[in-house]
Amino acid sequence: MIERETISAHEINKYDYCPYQWYYERLYGRAELRRLYAERNARLHLEDSMSANFRKGEGYHQRSYFLLRLRRMAWKIAVLLFAAAAFGGYVWVKYSGMG
Repeated sequence: MIERETISAHEINKYDYCPYQWYYERLYGRAELRRLYAERNARLHLEDSMSANFRKGEGYHQRSYFLLRLRRMAWKIAVLLFAAAAFGGYVWVKYSGMG
């Protein structure tokens, strides 16, 4: 059961990364979760499924991070293009004899 009432900044980051993982780790503890995984894998005759799940999770988060970086880069490029167009329009109006 959850004994602590305060939550550290590290726990907030873990929650932001994966709320389910944070909840179950806080509820049961990391050692107990590992024991339960090993028990389940032995019962189901699974080999190394924990690392397979870890690799799946890693791939998911790498894709998410890549898309986040892509969105940020697209936003920066859009802002730069807008600024360049505004500056170009200003120069064109100023030096074309219209202004």
